[in-house]
Amino acid sequence: MAENPWSGVGDAWAITSTLIAGMVAWGGAGYLLDRWLDFRGLFLPIGMVIGMAGGIYLVYIRYVRDDRET
Repeated sequence: MAENPWSGVGDAWAITSTLIAGMVAWGGAGYLLDRWLDFRGLFLPIGMVIGMAGGIYLVYIRYVRDDRET
């Protein structure tokens, strides 16, 4: 019997939402820091890059490293 073609959709959505949430959360923190310190677009991109890096790290920890240990 063939494997279910929808079996990886949940993991794909979890990975996508983790990456987007990291960018939004840290980008939002950068935006607020920009507003507080009266900068124009300095900390927003820095926060988005940090959020993307954190999201990639979390995806690696959850999906790649766990697969190697089993």
